[in-house]
Amino acid sequence: MKPDRLKHALAPAFAVLLVVSPVWAEDISGSGDHPQIPRVAGSSIVFYDTSDFDELVVPTGPWDGDELESSARLEGEVIRMSYTFDDPSVSTLRIQRSYEQALEARDFEILYSASGSELSSGEGRSFFAHGTDLFARGARDCCRLANRNRDLRYIAARSADGSVLVGIAAFNASRVDGPAVSLAVVTADEMDTSMDHQVLDADEMAAGLVEDGRVAIQTILFEFDSARILPESDESLEAIAGLMAERGDLDLLVVGHTDAQGDFDYNLRLSMERAEAVVEALVDDHAIARSRLRPAGAGMMSPVTTNQTEQGRAENRRVELVEIVD
Repeated sequence: MKPDRLKHALAPAFAVLLVVSPVWAEDISGSGDHPQIPRVAGSSIVFYDTSDFDELVVPTGPWDGDELESSARLEGEVIRMSYTFDDPSVSTLRIQRSYEQALEARDFEILYSASGSELSSGEGRSFFAHGTDLFARGARDCCRLANRNRDLRYIAARSADGSVLVGIAAFNASRVDGPAVSLAVVTADEMDTSMDHQVLDADEMAAGLVEDGRVAIQTILFEFDSARILPESDESLEAIAGLMAERGDLDLLVVGHTDAQGDFDYNLRLSMERAEAVVEALVDDHAIARSRLRPAGAGMMSPVTTNQTEQGRAENRRVELVEIVD
């Protein structure tokens, strides 16, 4: 989904409101508000991450130390983002009430709204740290809960037609001056199981290695934010194994690549874990000698195209085979 800007402002009821602005100069590149969930005035996006298809579990009740009292879940396009504020004196209560007003004006149902000790022990810290991973990446990348006077507030809401589910946390942050908002939203959609790229056979892989010394495999797929290989990747793994069986002298560097969304070190680690997972699959499932394979992770350092579009980011998320020449 391309970032979209809301075209209608709400009638004011609070000093800080969710409003429209044609330009958000401080937003990070490539980010934007969800079309049904506006922002609080004076805030800027400092973290932004999207997935074309994933499941989002949104708490709709408190965390009792062992489990959530209740939750809602939905599959579709997932966006996670975090905002910080120009004015450090903005209260999290005002942010909470502004979001509630804006969501209700758009016919969202407020599934749960609570704060502090209503959420969990530690004035809500346990809810945030253990009760949900809803904000795990966004909050940790830009702003952690303040150690004192964290003033944590949370809202879960669902659109009238059930197609949008959102969780919103407002809190005083330890890494910024003033409050922050972390938001995760899923828009219902069916997964597109078709592949944009054709699976390369052994001959096509060999040709790429001969011509360029490397070949990009776009059809090895992983679970979102994970190194777990999806079953749709089996044909490509079989083709790699077939190539190595045909060419007993071929040793390969297996290189994982990510897009540019998220933290540099996190992506570097994830790309290495994915490369290792491919090596393990070839060794364990296809009897390729481990000595012929070497995993490596390049993270976001070697894009093949722009990271400004979803299509570009999809191209950059790949596994490459590089021939090791003695």
